[in-house]
Amino acid sequence: MNIQPNTLDYQQCVQNAALAFLERHQAEHLGDTRALHRRVIDHLIDRFNVSEPVADKLTALAYTELVDIARCKRPANP
Repeated sequence: MNIQPNTLDYQQCVQNAALAFLERHQAEHLGDTRALHRRVIDHLIDRFNVSEPVADKLTALAYTELVDIARCKRPANP
């Protein structure tokens, strides 16, 4: 599979948008990550006109990134 660099740049841009949306709205969905995930997918479809499977994949990648960021911010146990 040969993916063009512009496609990867665009996907990274959309994934970054998903991450930003997650960061802004995660407090509204404490305990209901599925609802937040759905909102992000809908946002990406509406804003970037991507297909639902692409929005779902990029949302999942962004969520993983969000978890990694949170893990890095946690203070180490003494």
